[in-house]
Amino acid sequence: MSKSTKKVGDKKKRRKNPDCPHCRTGSETFRYSKSVFKFDVDLAREIVGDGREPIELHPDDVKHSVDTTRIYSDHVQHVDPQYPGIVAQIWYPEPNGTLLHGDTLIDGHHRAARCLQDSLPYRVYVLTEEESQRILIKGPDKAEAQQIADAAREHHQEELTAAH
Repeated sequence: MSKSTKKVGDKKKRRKNPDCPHCRTGSETFRYSKSVFKFDVDLAREIVGDGREPIELHPDDVKHSVDTTRIYSDHVQHVDPQYPGIVAQIWYPEPNGTLLHGDTLIDGHHRAARCLQDSLPYRVYVLTEEESQRILIKGPDKAEAQQIADAAREHHQEELTAAH
């Protein structure tokens, strides 16, 4: 691990700014896609504390993550961008039966915004498929998403057959 990258589980990371209304204490979760998904950020932080190395997130992905999340500029000013974020894998069934698989930043949006602001690279820990399933509190897991996609695809095929 480079000297400029701190581990997510470091005690200093958990210390919150008492003057900031956006700094929270207690357990932390992240909701994604209008609350379709809910992730256990505390468990994710515990998992990535295993010594794995963070990777640099592509600047376009950093920008997308920041642009699609509510960011509080007063909070951005005091977050420490040296702490990597966390990326989880998600699966989502489209109405036509296509199963989408992607990644989403579940921890570190304000640190990502700070890195963009200061023109710094943003680093993240990436959860495996299994780890992503473990931290999923709400939303379709991979197997459930596949079942929904299969049913939607079958329904879509029946509609096409009936139309002919």
